Amino acid sequence: MSEGVYGEQATGRVTHGLLRLSTAMRSHAWEWAYGAQLTPTQVEILVLLVQRKGPMRLGEIARETALTAATTSDAVSTLEHKGLIEKRRAIDDGRAIAVCLTARGRTTAKRALQWPHFLSKALDTLPDDELVTFYRTLLKTIRQLEVQEQMPAHRMCLSCVHFEASKKPKITPHRCALLRLSMGDADLRLDCSVFEEADPLTQKKSWKIFTT
Repeated sequence: MSEGVYGEQATGRVTHGLLRLSTAMRSHAWEWAYGAQLTPTQVEILVLLVQRKGPMRLGEIARETALTAATTSDAVSTLEHKGLIEKRRAIDDGRAIAVCLTARGRTTAKRALQWPHFLSKALDTLPDDELVTFYRTLLKTIRQLEVQEQMPAHRMCLSCVHFEASKKPKITPHRCALLRLSMGDADLRLDCSVFEEADPLTQKKSWKIFTT
């Protein structure tokens, strides 16, 4: 890709840089998945299930992974055939089907969590203040993509009803009222198991405090 394809301004250069990162991540994801006789999509579903720590419906998996219903169904069927997941009736609706990890699937999913370590090692070379700034920038970028409906909503602290944002987190930390935790910017969760979505006005207020 020649220089300037995405523009000579900062936005274009950042876009180009992120695309190069995505190329490296895709390559590593395929390499790991191939070794495990899986596809990156199947690996993503396994990791999602281990993160959620419980059964999920097919529709939930499709929404969280931004996959079509057909692709999700095919991937789940393959994972079931491989003995990595099993189907069961949803707890809250006996007519609906949910899927959960088998013991083998949980082991495979936990192993799959290791493949992005090449990126973690690179990030570890950054000074702490740069890493925190980078994370803040990622959270704000993800939020904008959510608002623009370009990616699924995440169960982030900043969109949670229990979150209490601080204007000066280095002096007075953010707080999770449910878990009674004090939190700096680097502690904010992108995917929280106790997340409860706040109403739009509360979310807007929290994000405004965070981004100013």
